[in-house]
Amino acid sequence: MNRYAHILYDDNSYCSPKRATFDFRTKTGLMTTWSKEQAQELLEKKYWTCLSAYSLECSIRRKITFERKHSDVNLLYFKYSTELPESVESYFDFETIETISKFFSLRQITEDVYTMLKEYERGIMTFEEHFFSNWLIKIFEESEVEGDRKSLEVFLMRYVEIFVTKILWNTYGGDLNRLRKDLSAIVYTYTEMKDFFEGV
Repeated sequence: MNRYAHILYDDNSYCSPKRATFDFRTKTGLMTTWSKEQAQELLEKKYWTCLSAYSLECSIRRKITFERKHSDVNLLYFKYSTELPESVESYFDFETIETISKFFSLRQITEDVYTMLKEYERGIMTFEEHFFSNWLIKIFEESEVEGDRKSLEVFLMRYVEIFVTKILWNTYGGDLNRLRKDLSAIVYTYTEMKDFFEGV
């Protein structure tokens, strides 16, 4: 089942496409509309904003520029951009994201990591071994995961490391407020990248 939904809008109107595919490698895509009239309207106005959501987990906004029509009258080529820093994609770890997504809510884990960082900034907690042990126990109790817990713990801690050492500092310069605004977009991007590689 396709859990992705897309809404196109500008200052005066909005619509949903029949189908849309996004290629993060080239920042291009294809969009199938419900009618040739809808395709023509999108092409004529050219510049749109697209709100994409994955289930109730996460969402992202993209600026879309329609380029041209395919020989199929309802199929359009487009280019897109996001406000998410490009370096976020470079820290994507397929094995880690795939494993976590299989057993947990990637959104919830990401929000947990952000909460840790915020509490550390406020001096409420310290990154000590016992803290992570308690967090992992809580995660497994809430999810009732069965299987190789030790292996899953490794992937969870790897995700924490990616956020703390790479995304927060290398991309956001330690600015938690900026990071907070992009959390949903980061989760969406990693989910979309995971699904892309699973389909290759």
